[in-house]
Amino acid sequence: MITFFDIPSTLPINAWSLNTWRTRFALNYKGLPYKTEWVEYPDIAGVLKGHGIGPTAHYPDGAPYYSLPAILDIDDATGKTKVAMANSLDIAKYLDDAYPDTPKLFPGGDVDGRLEKFVKEAPRLWMPVYFIAFKATYPKLNPASQPHFTIARAKDLQDIFPGKERLEDMPLSPEDRAKSWKEVQGLFDLLEEKVKGTDEQGQWYLGNEISFPDLVIGGFVIWLKTIFGDDSQEWKDIQRWNGGRWERFLEGLKDYQRVD
Repeated sequence: MITFFDIPSTLPINAWSLNTWRTRFALNYKGLPYKTEWVEYPDIAGVLKGHGIGPTAHYPDGAPYYSLPAILDIDDATGKTKVAMANSLDIAKYLDDAYPDTPKLFPGGDVDGRLEKFVKEAPRLWMPVYFIAFKATYPKLNPASQPHFTIARAKDLQDIFPGKERLEDMPLSPEDRAKSWKEVQGLFDLLEEKVKGTDEQGQWYLGNEISFPDLVIGGFVIWLKTIFGDDSQEWKDIQRWNGGRWERFLEGLKDYQRVD
């Protein structure tokens, strides 16, 4: 049985993180049984260390950075650990290798590296929305996670707000918000350019076949829908942009949105 480590929230669906949604989509798409262990931000490092899961990156000072998603795959017959790992891309590769009779996340093995290249470049593509979305995410988290999140995300935004230590210290005027939201629309226009080349075959990155880049996009879009809310102007804008592509995209992934 696979244990999937995710970050909880105060929202009814609980799941919210764009990064952990990648792995949840993957597990659901493959039809693999799993259970979710919810981990608040301050506990992530300790939980992962306890399972022998290493850091996914390092801070500039060399300190380890522990992050979710992560999985623990235990052999039901022997009780032995088959794998304990973090990083959504590495997890996706493992799931394809370990469960070859399930739908592939990298159809054809991604021999030209095109799918992995998209996955690695995606976080840079999302950059215009980070500040607004971080601000919207913060109040949706449980009190146990809020102090960690606000400090960690402020570090991510030091190029924009040097010296600011918390999201709450970073101003966002209505005028700045409107300007930033225009940039977010431009982000979605760029994203459409990357996926529309196969529209004649289907709406997915490869056309008529789901692959891991689709789950990366799905994680990003469902994050925004979840933290802004179904009735928000932000989500209504995203629904309208690019001819309704992103609402249709999530609808196409609805069978893989199960949260246990």
